[in-house]
Amino acid sequence: MATAVLEMSMAKNGGFEHMNYAMAVVGHGRYPEGVLSALKLLIGTTDGMTAFNLDETTTHEQFEQRLKNFLDENDHALVFADMTGGAPHQIVARLMLEQNRPHQYIISSAPLNLILDLYAKNMGGFDDASVDETLRHTVTLSKDLIEILPDRMKTNSDEVPVPDIKHDDEGDGI
Repeated sequence: MATAVLEMSMAKNGGFEHMNYAMAVVGHGRYPEGVLSALKLLIGTTDGMTAFNLDETTTHEQFEQRLKNFLDENDHALVFADMTGGAPHQIVARLMLEQNRPHQYIISSAPLNLILDLYAKNMGGFDDASVDETLRHTVTLSKDLIEILPDRMKTNSDEVPVPDIKHDDEGDGI
């Protein structure tokens, strides 16, 4: 399903050249590499996405310098952090606040479905005027997908609940 949506977006928009936001995942250990591995498995590509691991081989200073370089090279950037308030999140947030670029965003505690959805949307190119709304809407939808299994068991239903998601005008879900 995700591959089909991505292929439709690529065909409609001519491929990856329309991606106007550089994207990165930051996190503890090899979490960022794991996210890219999952994206590659689900949609076949990670073009335009960078992983920044803060692990035992990377000092905070090295990590910060790599992120600073990434942000300096990309006026339009979406950065996904594994944990709100963790060191990777704090470093990116501080760099973004210092640079004060209006088209750089960090989304913390970002689950894979949110990253996948925004990656596909970015392939069509975000409209700078509506990117805030798009990000907030996608975060809200992602929150609605989080569930606790015992709660579903209390309903005595075998069906997996699907949130009421409003699709865009084209009906492709992106």
